[in-house]
Amino acid sequence: MFKNAFFIASLSVALLSGCSVVPKSSEPSLDYPSPPAQYTKGELNGETVFDILVAEMAGHQRRFDIALDKYLKQADLTGDPEIIRRATRIAQFSKDQASLEEAARIWAKHESDSPEPQELLAGLYIHQGRFDDAIPYITQALNQQGRQILFLLNTQARAMSPEVAQQFAAPVQQHLAASANEPDTWMTLGILQRQARQNEAALASFNQALRYKPSFTEASVQKADLLRDMGKTQQSLAILDQLLKKDPDNKQLSLLKIQSLYKADRPKPAVKLSQTLIENQADDEQLHLYLALLALDYNQLDDSQKMLRDVVRHGTNTAPFFYLGLIAEQQDRNEDAIRQYLKVSEGKNVLQAYTRAAALMDTDDDQERLTLALEEGINQHPSLAPDLIQLQADWLRQHGRLSDAIHILNQGIELYPEDLGLRYMRGMILPQEQFPLAETDFKFIIDQDPDNAMALNAYGYTLVIYTNRYEEAYQLLDRAIKLKPEEPAIIDSLGWVLYKLNRLDEAEAYLKKAFALYRDPEVGSHLVTVLAAQNKWPEAKALFTALQSEFPGDPHL
Repeated sequence: MFKNAFFIASLSVALLSGCSVVPKSSEPSLDYPSPPAQYTKGELNGETVFDILVAEMAGHQRRFDIALDKYLKQADLTGDPEIIRRATRIAQFSKDQASLEEAARIWAKHESDSPEPQELLAGLYIHQGRFDDAIPYITQALNQQGRQILFLLNTQARAMSPEVAQQFAAPVQQHLAASANEPDTWMTLGILQRQARQNEAALASFNQALRYKPSFTEASVQKADLLRDMGKTQQSLAILDQLLKKDPDNKQLSLLKIQSLYKADRPKPAVKLSQTLIENQADDEQLHLYLALLALDYNQLDDSQKMLRDVVRHGTNTAPFFYLGLIAEQQDRNEDAIRQYLKVSEGKNVLQAYTRAAALMDTDDDQERLTLALEEGINQHPSLAPDLIQLQADWLRQHGRLSDAIHILNQGIELYPEDLGLRYMRGMILPQEQFPLAETDFKFIIDQDPDNAMALNAYGYTLVIYTNRYEEAYQLLDRAIKLKPEEPAIIDSLGWVLYKLNRLDEAEAYLKKAFALYRDPEVGSHLVTVLAAQNKWPEAKALFTALQSEFPGDPHL
Protein backbone atom coordinates (compact mmCIF):
# COMPACT_ATOMS: atom_id res chain seq x y z
CA MET A 1 0.00 0.00 0.00
CA PHE A 2 1.18 3.56 -0.67
CA LYS A 3 3.02 5.29 2.17
CA ASN A 4 0.68 8.23 1.61
CA ALA A 5 -2.47 6.20 0.91
CA PHE A 6 -4.58 8.72 2.82
CA PHE A 7 -3.82 11.09 -0.08
CA ILE A 8 -6.32 9.24 -2.32
CA ALA A 9 -9.20 9.51 0.11
CA SER A 10 -8.41 13.15 0.89
CA LEU A 11 -8.18 13.98 -2.78
CA SER A 12 -11.50 12.24 -3.50
CA VAL A 13 -13.32 14.15 -0.79
CA ALA A 14 -11.84 17.46 -1.88
CA LEU A 15 -12.74 17.01 -5.50
CA LEU A 16 -16.20 15.52 -4.99
CA SER A 17 -17.27 18.15 -2.47
CA GLY A 18 -15.37 21.29 -3.48
CA CYS A 19 -16.68 22.38 -6.86
CA SER A 20 -14.59 25.55 -6.74
CA VAL A 21 -11.35 23.68 -7.34
CA VAL A 22 -12.54 22.70 -10.85
CA PRO A 23 -11.80 25.47 -13.41
CA LYS A 24 -14.92 26.59 -15.22
CA SER A 25 -14.82 25.75 -18.89
CA SER A 26 -17.53 25.07 -21.42
CA GLU A 27 -15.51 22.19 -22.91
CA PRO A 28 -13.00 20.91 -20.34
CA SER A 29 -10.21 18.88 -21.89
CA LEU A 30 -8.96 15.82 -20.04
CA ASP A 31 -6.20 14.98 -22.52
CA TYR A 32 -2.67 15.23 -21.21
CA PRO A 33 0.78 13.96 -22.20
CA SER A 34 1.84 10.71 -20.53
CA PRO A 35 5.44 11.12 -19.29
CA PRO A 36 7.35 7.91 -18.65
CA ALA A 37 7.04 6.78 -15.05
CA GLN A 38 8.73 4.21 -12.82
CA TYR A 39 6.40 2.05 -10.69
CA THR A 40 7.64 0.85 -7.35
CA LYS A 41 5.33 -1.17 -5.12
CA GLY A 42 3.98 1.07 -2.38
CA GLU A 43 5.35 4.30 -3.84
CA LEU A 44 3.56 7.25 -5.44
CA ASN A 45 4.72 8.74 -8.73
CA GLY A 46 3.61 11.71 -10.78
CA GLU A 47 1.66 9.73 -13.35
CA THR A 48 -0.36 7.92 -10.67
CA VAL A 49 -1.24 11.17 -8.92
CA PHE A 50 -2.18 12.81 -12.21
CA ASP A 51 -4.34 9.84 -13.33
CA ILE A 52 -6.17 9.87 -10.00
CA LEU A 53 -6.72 13.64 -10.26
CA VAL A 54 -8.15 13.22 -13.77
CA ALA A 55 -10.32 10.27 -12.65
CA GLU A 56 -11.77 12.18 -9.70
CA MET A 57 -12.47 15.26 -11.83
CA ALA A 58 -14.16 13.02 -14.42
CA GLY A 59 -16.23 11.38 -11.70
CA HIS A 60 -17.28 14.81 -10.44
CA GLN A 61 -18.52 15.55 -13.97
CA ARG A 62 -20.21 12.09 -14.10
CA ARG A 63 -17.81 10.90 -16.79
CA PHE A 64 -17.48 7.49 -15.20
CA ASP A 65 -16.02 5.98 -18.37
CA ILE A 66 -12.95 8.21 -18.02
CA ALA A 67 -12.76 7.66 -14.25
CA LEU A 68 -12.89 3.90 -14.73
CA ASP A 69 -10.25 3.94 -17.46
CA LYS A 70 -7.77 5.84 -15.26
CA TYR A 71 -8.46 3.87 -12.08
CA LEU A 72 -8.27 0.49 -13.84
CA LYS A 73 -4.95 1.49 -15.43
CA GLN A 74 -3.44 2.53 -12.11
CA ALA A 75 -5.00 -0.41 -10.26
CA ASP A 76 -3.08 -2.86 -12.41
CA LEU A 77 0.15 -0.81 -12.53
CA THR A 78 0.35 -0.15 -8.79
CA GLY A 79 -1.45 -3.16 -7.31
CA ASP A 80 -2.55 -0.84 -4.52
CA PRO A 81 -5.61 -2.22 -2.63
CA GLU A 82 -7.19 1.22 -2.19
CA ILE A 83 -7.01 2.02 -5.90
CA ILE A 84 -8.23 -1.46 -6.84
CA ARG A 85 -11.23 -1.17 -4.51
CA ARG A 86 -12.04 2.32 -5.81
CA ALA A 87 -11.97 1.02 -9.42
CA THR A 88 -14.23 -1.85 -8.41
CA ARG A 89 -16.76 0.39 -6.66
CA ILE A 90 -16.94 2.79 -9.63
CA ALA A 91 -17.55 -0.17 -11.97
CA GLN A 92 -20.30 -1.45 -9.65
CA PHE A 93 -21.89 2.00 -9.39
CA SER A 94 -21.90 2.53 -13.15
CA LYS A 95 -23.09 -1.07 -13.76
CA ASP A 96 -20.28 -1.62 -16.24
CA GLN A 97 -20.03 -5.43 -16.27
CA ALA A 98 -16.91 -5.60 -18.44
CA SER A 99 -15.03 -3.10 -16.28
CA LEU A 100 -16.23 -4.82 -13.11
CA GLU A 101 -14.84 -8.12 -14.38
CA GLU A 102 -11.54 -6.44 -15.23
CA ALA A 103 -11.33 -4.79 -11.80
CA ALA A 104 -12.11 -8.04 -10.00
CA ARG A 105 -9.47 -9.88 -12.06
CA ILE A 106 -6.87 -7.22 -11.16
CA TRP A 107 -7.92 -7.54 -7.52
CA ALA A 108 -7.61 -11.34 -7.63
CA LYS A 109 -4.15 -11.06 -9.25
CA HIS A 110 -2.75 -8.66 -6.66
CA GLU A 111 -4.56 -10.12 -3.60
CA SER A 112 -4.59 -13.82 -4.41
CA ASP A 113 -5.23 -14.73 -0.76
CA SER A 114 -8.41 -12.61 -0.48
CA PRO A 115 -11.80 -14.32 -1.02
CA GLU A 116 -13.56 -11.05 -1.96
CA PRO A 117 -12.48 -10.82 -5.62
CA GLN A 118 -13.05 -14.57 -6.05
CA GLU A 119 -16.60 -14.18 -4.73
CA LEU A 120 -17.18 -11.12 -6.89
CA LEU A 121 -16.10 -12.95 -10.05
CA ALA A 122 -18.10 -16.05 -9.16
CA GLY A 123 -21.23 -13.96 -8.61
CA LEU A 124 -20.66 -12.04 -11.84
CA TYR A 125 -20.29 -15.22 -13.88
CA ILE A 126 -23.30 -16.91 -12.26
CA HIS A 127 -25.52 -13.93 -13.10
CA GLN A 128 -24.19 -13.99 -16.67
CA GLY A 129 -24.83 -17.73 -17.00
CA ARG A 130 -21.08 -18.42 -17.44
CA PHE A 131 -21.14 -21.37 -15.06
CA ASP A 132 -17.92 -23.04 -16.21
CA ASP A 133 -16.07 -19.76 -15.63
CA ALA A 134 -17.56 -19.41 -12.15
CA ILE A 135 -16.51 -22.79 -10.76
CA PRO A 136 -12.75 -22.12 -10.31
CA TYR A 137 -13.52 -18.95 -8.37
CA ILE A 138 -16.07 -20.78 -6.20
CA THR A 139 -13.35 -23.31 -5.38
CA GLN A 140 -10.82 -20.61 -4.53
CA ALA A 141 -13.31 -18.65 -2.40
CA LEU A 142 -14.22 -21.80 -0.43
CA ASN A 143 -10.56 -22.62 0.14
CA GLN A 144 -9.98 -19.09 1.41
CA GLN A 145 -12.94 -19.41 3.83
CA GLY A 146 -15.09 -16.93 1.96
CA ARG A 147 -18.51 -16.91 3.58
CA GLN A 148 -20.19 -14.73 0.96
CA ILE A 149 -19.83 -17.47 -1.64
CA LEU A 150 -22.10 -19.71 0.47
CA PHE A 151 -24.70 -16.95 0.73
CA LEU A 152 -24.49 -16.41 -3.04
CA LEU A 153 -25.01 -20.10 -3.81
CA ASN A 154 -27.86 -20.39 -1.29
CA THR A 155 -29.77 -17.45 -2.75
CA GLN A 156 -29.16 -18.37 -6.40
CA ALA A 157 -29.87 -22.10 -6.09
CA ARG A 158 -33.64 -21.89 -6.72
CA ALA A 159 -33.03 -20.16 -10.06
CA MET A 160 -30.68 -22.92 -11.24
CA SER A 161 -31.63 -25.83 -13.44
CA PRO A 162 -31.00 -29.26 -11.88
CA GLU A 163 -27.99 -29.70 -14.17
CA VAL A 164 -26.40 -26.39 -13.15
CA ALA A 165 -27.09 -27.05 -9.44
CA GLN A 166 -25.32 -30.40 -9.75
CA GLN A 167 -22.43 -28.68 -11.50
CA PHE A 168 -22.03 -26.21 -8.62
CA ALA A 169 -22.39 -28.93 -5.99
CA ALA A 170 -19.19 -30.60 -7.25
CA PRO A 171 -16.66 -27.97 -5.98
CA VAL A 172 -18.54 -27.74 -2.67
CA GLN A 173 -18.25 -31.53 -2.23
CA GLN A 174 -14.56 -31.42 -3.11
CA HIS A 175 -13.99 -28.72 -0.50
CA LEU A 176 -15.84 -30.72 2.16
CA ALA A 177 -13.69 -33.76 1.44
CA ALA A 178 -10.77 -31.81 2.94
CA SER A 179 -12.71 -29.66 5.44
CA ALA A 180 -15.63 -31.73 6.68
CA ASN A 181 -16.44 -29.82 9.88
CA GLU A 182 -18.13 -26.80 8.24
CA PRO A 183 -21.90 -26.88 8.93
CA ASP A 184 -22.62 -23.84 6.75
CA THR A 185 -20.95 -25.51 3.77
CA TRP A 186 -22.83 -28.77 4.35
CA MET A 187 -26.09 -26.83 4.32
CA THR A 188 -25.17 -25.12 1.04
CA LEU A 189 -24.34 -28.51 -0.46
CA GLY A 190 -27.74 -29.79 0.66
CA ILE A 191 -29.54 -26.84 -0.95
CA LEU A 192 -27.72 -27.43 -4.25
CA GLN A 193 -28.37 -31.18 -4.13
CA ARG A 194 -32.04 -30.56 -3.47
CA GLN A 195 -32.23 -28.27 -6.50
CA ALA A 196 -30.45 -30.99 -8.48
CA ARG A 197 -33.30 -33.35 -7.42
CA GLN A 198 -30.95 -35.49 -5.34
CA ASN A 199 -33.20 -35.53 -2.31
CA GLU A 200 -31.58 -38.39 -0.39
CA ALA A 201 -28.13 -36.85 -0.82
CA ALA A 202 -29.51 -33.47 0.26
CA LEU A 203 -31.03 -35.02 3.38
CA ALA A 204 -27.68 -36.58 4.24
CA SER A 205 -25.96 -33.19 3.82
CA PHE A 206 -28.45 -31.44 6.11
CA ASN A 207 -27.87 -34.20 8.67
CA GLN A 208 -24.12 -33.59 8.44
CA ALA A 209 -24.67 -29.86 9.03
CA LEU A 210 -26.68 -30.71 12.16
CA ARG A 211 -24.08 -33.24 13.27
CA TYR A 212 -21.45 -30.51 13.44
CA LYS A 213 -23.86 -27.89 14.77
CA PRO A 214 -26.97 -29.40 16.45
CA SER A 215 -28.42 -25.94 17.15
CA PHE A 216 -28.25 -24.92 13.47
CA THR A 217 -31.84 -23.69 13.03
CA GLU A 218 -31.59 -22.93 9.32
CA ALA A 219 -30.34 -26.45 8.56
CA SER A 220 -33.24 -27.87 10.60
CA VAL A 221 -35.67 -25.72 8.61
CA GLN A 222 -34.15 -26.89 5.32
CA LYS A 223 -34.39 -30.50 6.47
CA ALA A 224 -38.04 -30.12 7.55
CA ASP A 225 -38.94 -28.47 4.25
CA LEU A 226 -37.23 -31.23 2.27
CA LEU A 227 -38.95 -33.98 4.30
CA ARG A 228 -42.30 -32.34 3.56
CA ASP A 229 -41.56 -32.35 -0.18
CA MET A 230 -40.49 -35.99 0.06
CA GLY A 231 -43.87 -36.86 1.60
CA LYS A 232 -42.38 -37.57 5.03
CA THR A 233 -44.73 -35.14 6.67
CA GLN A 234 -44.72 -36.65 10.16
CA GLN A 235 -40.93 -36.33 10.39
CA SER A 236 -41.18 -32.78 9.05
CA LEU A 237 -43.84 -31.86 11.63
CA ALA A 238 -41.78 -33.39 14.46
CA ILE A 239 -38.81 -31.14 13.61
CA LEU A 240 -41.01 -28.06 13.26
CA ASP A 241 -42.75 -28.71 16.58
CA GLN A 242 -39.37 -28.85 18.32
CA LEU A 243 -38.27 -25.61 16.69
CA LEU A 244 -41.55 -23.85 17.53
CA LYS A 245 -41.23 -24.82 21.21
CA LYS A 246 -38.02 -22.79 21.30
CA ASP A 247 -39.35 -19.97 19.11
CA PRO A 248 -43.18 -19.97 19.13
CA ASP A 249 -43.48 -16.58 17.38
CA ASN A 250 -41.34 -17.52 14.39
CA LYS A 251 -43.47 -16.77 11.31
CA GLN A 252 -41.36 -18.84 8.90
CA LEU A 253 -41.62 -21.93 11.09
CA SER A 254 -45.38 -21.50 11.46
CA LEU A 255 -45.78 -21.24 7.69
CA LEU A 256 -43.76 -24.39 7.15
CA LYS A 257 -45.87 -26.22 9.69
CA ILE A 258 -49.07 -25.08 7.96
CA GLN A 259 -47.73 -26.34 4.63
CA SER A 260 -46.74 -29.68 6.19
CA LEU A 261 -50.18 -30.06 7.78
CA TYR A 262 -51.87 -29.51 4.44
CA LYS A 263 -49.46 -31.94 2.82
CA ALA A 264 -50.30 -34.50 5.52
CA ASP A 265 -53.99 -34.11 4.64
CA ARG A 266 -54.75 -32.41 7.95
CA PRO A 267 -56.55 -29.26 6.76
CA LYS A 268 -58.38 -28.46 10.01
CA PRO A 269 -55.25 -27.89 12.16
CA ALA A 270 -53.65 -26.12 9.17
CA VAL A 271 -56.55 -23.67 8.98
CA LYS A 272 -56.58 -23.23 12.76
CA LEU A 273 -52.87 -22.40 12.82
CA SER A 274 -53.40 -20.05 9.84
CA GLN A 275 -56.07 -18.17 11.80
CA THR A 276 -53.77 -17.92 14.82
CA LEU A 277 -50.98 -16.55 12.64
CA ILE A 278 -53.37 -14.00 11.11
CA GLU A 279 -54.42 -12.83 14.57
CA ASN A 280 -50.78 -12.53 15.70
CA GLN A 281 -49.74 -10.71 12.50
CA ALA A 282 -52.80 -8.48 12.19
CA ASP A 283 -51.13 -5.84 9.98
CA ASP A 284 -49.40 -8.20 7.54
CA GLU A 285 -51.79 -8.11 4.57
CA GLN A 286 -49.45 -10.06 2.30
CA LEU A 287 -49.22 -12.86 4.86
CA HIS A 288 -53.03 -13.01 5.14
CA LEU A 289 -53.33 -13.25 1.36
CA TYR A 290 -50.66 -15.96 1.20
CA LEU A 291 -52.47 -18.06 3.82
CA ALA A 292 -55.76 -17.65 1.97
CA LEU A 293 -54.16 -18.82 -1.28
CA LEU A 294 -52.52 -21.74 0.52
CA ALA A 295 -55.97 -22.84 1.69
CA LEU A 296 -57.23 -22.42 -1.87
CA ASP A 297 -54.37 -24.56 -3.23
CA TYR A 298 -55.50 -27.38 -0.96
CA ASN A 299 -59.16 -26.96 -1.97
CA GLN A 300 -60.34 -25.50 1.33
CA LEU A 301 -62.67 -23.18 -0.51
CA ASP A 302 -64.86 -21.93 2.33
CA ASP A 303 -61.89 -21.22 4.62
CA SER A 304 -59.99 -19.53 1.80
CA GLN A 305 -63.03 -17.41 0.95
CA LYS A 306 -63.35 -16.27 4.56
CA MET A 307 -59.67 -15.27 4.71
CA LEU A 308 -59.89 -13.46 1.39
CA ARG A 309 -62.95 -11.50 2.48
CA ASP A 310 -61.10 -10.45 5.63
CA VAL A 311 -58.19 -9.22 3.49
CA VAL A 312 -60.59 -7.19 1.33
CA ARG A 313 -62.44 -5.85 4.37
CA HIS A 314 -59.30 -4.58 6.10
CA GLY A 315 -57.22 -3.49 3.11
CA THR A 316 -57.33 -1.63 -0.19
CA ASN A 317 -55.81 -4.31 -2.41
CA THR A 318 -58.23 -5.53 -5.10
CA ALA A 319 -56.11 -8.57 -6.10
CA PRO A 320 -58.04 -10.89 -3.69
CA PHE A 321 -61.21 -10.37 -5.74
CA PHE A 322 -59.64 -12.50 -8.48
CA TYR A 323 -59.37 -15.47 -6.13
CA LEU A 324 -62.85 -14.86 -4.76
CA GLY A 325 -63.99 -15.08 -8.38
CA LEU A 326 -62.15 -18.39 -8.82
CA ILE A 327 -63.86 -19.83 -5.73
CA ALA A 328 -67.30 -18.64 -6.88
CA GLU A 329 -66.64 -20.15 -10.32
CA GLN A 330 -65.63 -23.50 -8.80
CA GLN A 331 -68.83 -23.45 -6.74
CA ASP A 332 -70.93 -22.73 -9.88
CA ARG A 333 -71.88 -19.24 -8.65
CA ASN A 334 -71.14 -17.71 -12.02
CA GLU A 335 -72.90 -14.38 -11.53
CA ASP A 336 -71.01 -13.79 -8.29
CA ALA A 337 -67.78 -14.84 -10.03
CA ILE A 338 -68.31 -12.23 -12.78
CA ARG A 339 -68.87 -9.50 -10.17
CA GLN A 340 -65.71 -10.49 -8.29
CA TYR A 341 -63.56 -10.61 -11.43
CA LEU A 342 -64.70 -7.17 -12.56
CA LYS A 343 -63.62 -5.68 -9.21
CA VAL A 344 -59.95 -6.52 -9.90
CA SER A 345 -58.22 -3.25 -10.73
CA GLU A 346 -54.57 -3.96 -9.92
CA GLY A 347 -51.97 -6.69 -9.88
CA LYS A 348 -50.83 -9.32 -12.35
CA ASN A 349 -54.26 -10.92 -12.80
CA VAL A 350 -56.20 -7.95 -14.22
CA LEU A 351 -56.25 -9.25 -17.80
CA GLN A 352 -56.98 -12.81 -16.68
CA ALA A 353 -59.86 -11.52 -14.55
CA TYR A 354 -61.46 -9.86 -17.59
CA THR A 355 -60.82 -12.99 -19.65
CA ARG A 356 -62.53 -15.26 -17.13
CA ALA A 357 -65.44 -12.83 -16.69
CA ALA A 358 -65.92 -12.73 -20.47
CA ALA A 359 -65.93 -16.53 -20.65
CA LEU A 360 -68.74 -16.63 -18.10
CA MET A 361 -70.83 -14.16 -20.11
CA ASP A 362 -71.89 -16.90 -22.47
CA THR A 363 -75.17 -15.71 -23.99
CA ASP A 364 -75.90 -13.23 -26.78
CA ASP A 365 -77.69 -11.04 -24.24
CA ASP A 366 -74.35 -10.46 -22.48
CA GLN A 367 -72.82 -8.52 -25.38
CA GLU A 368 -73.75 -5.06 -24.13
CA ARG A 369 -72.66 -5.89 -20.59
CA LEU A 370 -69.30 -7.18 -21.82
CA THR A 371 -68.78 -4.13 -24.04
CA LEU A 372 -69.39 -1.76 -21.11
CA ALA A 373 -67.09 -3.77 -18.83
CA LEU A 374 -64.26 -3.76 -21.36
CA GLU A 375 -64.68 -0.05 -22.09
CA GLU A 376 -64.30 0.63 -18.37
CA GLY A 377 -61.29 -1.70 -18.32
CA ILE A 378 -59.63 0.25 -21.14
CA ASN A 379 -60.25 3.54 -19.28
CA GLN A 380 -58.71 2.13 -16.09
CA HIS A 381 -55.84 0.28 -17.81
CA PRO A 382 -54.85 2.02 -21.07
CA SER A 383 -51.81 -0.25 -21.43
CA LEU A 384 -54.15 -3.26 -21.66
CA ALA A 385 -56.33 -1.72 -24.38
CA PRO A 386 -55.05 -3.88 -27.29
CA ASP A 387 -55.51 -7.05 -25.20
CA LEU A 388 -59.03 -6.09 -24.15
CA ILE A 389 -59.95 -5.26 -27.76
CA GLN A 390 -58.74 -8.72 -28.77
CA LEU A 391 -60.79 -10.22 -25.95
CA GLN A 392 -63.95 -8.50 -27.20
CA ALA A 393 -63.27 -9.50 -30.80
CA ASP A 394 -62.71 -13.12 -29.80
CA TRP A 395 -65.97 -13.15 -27.82
CA LEU A 396 -67.85 -11.82 -30.84
CA ARG A 397 -66.23 -14.40 -33.12
CA GLN A 398 -67.12 -17.27 -30.78
CA HIS A 399 -70.72 -16.07 -30.69
CA GLY A 400 -71.03 -16.07 -34.48
CA ARG A 401 -70.57 -12.34 -35.03
CA LEU A 402 -67.54 -12.44 -37.28
CA SER A 403 -68.21 -9.15 -39.08
CA ASP A 404 -68.57 -7.35 -35.72
CA ALA A 405 -65.31 -8.94 -34.52
CA ILE A 406 -63.48 -7.76 -37.65
CA HIS A 407 -64.97 -4.27 -37.24
CA ILE A 408 -63.69 -4.10 -33.64
CA LEU A 409 -60.23 -5.22 -34.75
CA ASN A 410 -60.20 -2.66 -37.58
CA GLN A 411 -60.94 0.08 -35.06
CA GLY A 412 -58.27 -1.27 -32.72
CA ILE A 413 -55.61 -1.30 -35.43
CA GLU A 414 -56.46 2.29 -36.35
CA LEU A 415 -55.79 3.26 -32.72
CA TYR A 416 -52.79 0.93 -32.20
CA PRO A 417 -51.29 0.33 -35.67
CA GLU A 418 -48.05 -1.11 -34.26
CA ASP A 419 -49.72 -3.74 -32.08
CA LEU A 420 -48.84 -7.17 -33.44
CA GLY A 421 -51.47 -9.03 -31.43
CA LEU A 422 -54.35 -7.14 -33.03
CA ARG A 423 -52.95 -7.73 -36.50
CA TYR A 424 -52.36 -11.41 -35.80
CA MET A 425 -55.94 -11.95 -34.66
CA ARG A 426 -57.36 -10.06 -37.64
CA GLY A 427 -55.20 -12.02 -40.05
CA MET A 428 -56.38 -15.27 -38.47
CA ILE A 429 -60.13 -14.58 -38.65
CA LEU A 430 -60.49 -12.71 -41.95
CA PRO A 431 -62.48 -14.75 -44.52
CA GLN A 432 -61.02 -15.88 -47.83
CA GLU A 433 -62.34 -12.91 -49.79
CA GLN A 434 -60.31 -10.60 -47.50
CA PHE A 435 -57.10 -12.60 -47.81
CA PRO A 436 -55.09 -9.61 -49.19
CA LEU A 437 -55.71 -7.74 -45.93
CA ALA A 438 -54.74 -10.82 -43.90
CA GLU A 439 -51.55 -11.10 -45.93
CA THR A 440 -50.78 -7.45 -45.20
CA ASP A 441 -51.14 -8.15 -41.47
CA PHE A 442 -48.91 -11.23 -41.51
CA LYS A 443 -46.23 -9.45 -43.55
CA PHE A 444 -46.33 -6.52 -41.13
CA ILE A 445 -45.78 -8.85 -38.16
CA ILE A 446 -42.93 -10.74 -39.83
CA ASP A 447 -41.25 -7.49 -40.89
CA GLN A 448 -41.31 -6.34 -37.27
CA ASP A 449 -40.51 -9.75 -35.79
CA PRO A 450 -38.80 -12.03 -38.34
CA ASP A 451 -38.51 -14.92 -35.85
CA ASN A 452 -42.19 -14.95 -34.91
CA ALA A 453 -42.81 -18.66 -35.53
CA MET A 454 -46.56 -18.49 -34.99
CA ALA A 455 -46.97 -15.62 -37.48
CA LEU A 456 -44.87 -17.54 -40.02
CA ASN A 457 -47.09 -20.56 -39.45
CA ALA A 458 -50.33 -18.57 -39.72
CA TYR A 459 -49.20 -16.86 -42.92
CA GLY A 460 -47.97 -20.10 -44.46
CA TYR A 461 -51.09 -22.09 -43.57
CA THR A 462 -53.37 -19.31 -44.80
CA LEU A 463 -51.53 -19.37 -48.14
CA VAL A 464 -52.12 -23.13 -48.31
CA ILE A 465 -55.87 -22.99 -47.70
CA TYR A 466 -56.68 -19.78 -49.62
CA THR A 467 -54.22 -19.86 -52.55
CA ASN A 468 -52.15 -22.25 -54.62
CA ARG A 469 -48.87 -20.52 -53.68
CA TYR A 470 -47.67 -23.74 -52.08
CA GLU A 471 -43.93 -23.30 -52.61
CA GLU A 472 -44.03 -19.86 -50.96
CA ALA A 473 -46.05 -21.32 -48.09
CA TYR A 474 -43.51 -24.14 -47.70
CA GLN A 475 -40.66 -21.62 -47.34
CA LEU A 476 -42.51 -19.80 -44.56
CA LEU A 477 -43.41 -23.02 -42.74
CA ASP A 478 -39.87 -24.35 -43.08
CA ARG A 479 -38.64 -21.20 -41.29
CA ALA A 480 -41.29 -21.70 -38.60
CA ILE A 481 -40.42 -25.37 -37.93
CA LYS A 482 -36.74 -24.48 -37.48
CA LEU A 483 -37.74 -21.97 -34.79
CA LYS A 484 -40.22 -24.29 -33.01
CA PRO A 485 -39.55 -27.88 -34.07
CA GLU A 486 -41.94 -29.44 -31.52
CA GLU A 487 -44.95 -27.16 -32.03
CA PRO A 488 -47.88 -29.37 -33.20
CA ALA A 489 -49.65 -26.59 -35.12
CA ILE A 490 -46.54 -25.89 -37.20
CA ILE A 491 -45.85 -29.59 -37.77
CA ASP A 492 -49.44 -30.03 -38.99
CA SER A 493 -49.20 -27.02 -41.32
CA LEU A 494 -45.93 -28.30 -42.79
CA GLY A 495 -47.46 -31.74 -43.32
CA TRP A 496 -50.44 -30.20 -45.09
CA VAL A 497 -48.37 -28.08 -47.47
CA LEU A 498 -46.22 -31.13 -48.26
CA TYR A 499 -49.44 -32.93 -49.18
CA LYS A 500 -50.36 -30.04 -51.49
CA LEU A 501 -46.88 -30.34 -53.05
CA ASN A 502 -47.53 -34.09 -53.55
CA ARG A 503 -44.65 -35.05 -51.23
CA LEU A 504 -46.86 -37.64 -49.59
CA ASP A 505 -44.34 -39.71 -47.63
CA GLU A 506 -42.96 -36.58 -45.94
CA ALA A 507 -46.49 -35.27 -45.36
CA GLU A 508 -47.52 -38.49 -43.63
CA ALA A 509 -44.48 -38.44 -41.32
CA TYR A 510 -45.14 -34.86 -40.21
CA LEU A 511 -48.88 -35.36 -39.76
CA LYS A 512 -48.41 -38.54 -37.72
CA LYS A 513 -46.03 -36.65 -35.45
CA ALA A 514 -48.45 -33.71 -35.13
CA PHE A 515 -51.35 -36.05 -34.33
CA ALA A 516 -49.27 -37.89 -31.72
CA LEU A 517 -48.47 -34.56 -30.02
CA TYR A 518 -51.98 -33.10 -30.37
CA ARG A 519 -54.97 -35.38 -30.91
CA ASP A 520 -57.16 -32.89 -32.73
CA PRO A 521 -59.90 -33.56 -35.35
CA GLU A 522 -58.45 -31.09 -37.88
CA VAL A 523 -54.98 -32.64 -37.63
CA GLY A 524 -56.59 -36.09 -37.79
CA SER A 525 -58.59 -35.14 -40.89
CA HIS A 526 -55.37 -34.05 -42.61
CA LEU A 527 -53.74 -37.38 -41.79
CA VAL A 528 -56.77 -39.35 -43.06
CA THR A 529 -56.61 -37.41 -46.34
CA VAL A 530 -52.90 -38.12 -46.82
CA LEU A 531 -53.32 -41.82 -46.01
CA ALA A 532 -56.17 -42.06 -48.51
CA ALA A 533 -54.08 -40.25 -51.14
CA GLN A 534 -51.51 -43.04 -50.79
CA ASN A 535 -54.23 -45.73 -51.09
CA LYS A 536 -53.65 -46.78 -47.49
CA TRP A 537 -57.38 -47.39 -47.16
CA PRO A 538 -57.55 -49.70 -44.10
CA GLU A 539 -55.40 -47.34 -42.01
CA ALA A 540 -57.29 -44.27 -43.27
CA LYS A 541 -60.68 -45.85 -42.59
CA ALA A 542 -59.68 -47.03 -39.08
CA LEU A 543 -58.46 -43.57 -38.15
CA PHE A 544 -61.54 -41.89 -39.67
CA THR A 545 -63.88 -44.20 -37.71
CA ALA A 546 -61.99 -43.50 -34.47
CA LEU A 547 -62.15 -39.75 -35.06
CA GLN A 548 -65.88 -39.84 -35.78
CA SER A 549 -66.42 -41.68 -32.51
CA GLU A 550 -64.18 -39.34 -30.53
CA PHE A 551 -65.31 -36.06 -32.16
CA PRO A 552 -68.89 -36.64 -33.37
CA GLY A 553 -70.20 -33.94 -35.69
CA ASP A 554 -66.89 -32.11 -36.02
CA PRO A 555 -66.92 -30.05 -39.26
CA HIS A 556 -63.37 -31.08 -40.21
CA LEU A 557 -64.54 -34.70 -40.47
